Amino acid sequence: MINVEVRIPKKGDPKTNLDKALQRLKTKLTNEGIIDIVRAKRAFETPKEKRERKLRNRLKLIKSKKSFDNKKDL
Repeated sequence: MINVEVRIPKKGDPKTNLDKALQRLKTKLTNEGIIDIVRAKRAFETPKEKRERKLRNRLKLIKSKKSFDNKKDL
């Protein structure tokens, strides 16, 4: 089980603090990749879809590495 802690400051408007806390929670979940996992688990993924998703992820990784290498050479 994943434990995520978001603290709400005591000062100021309670609604604003709650909104900020929810935004921080959403940001943390997105950065950890939890939201993507939940969306993927929401429905059955066929083997073909799984292969295509993995291929897209590999191509994205290769593209980002090439971009990083080009910036490194400058």
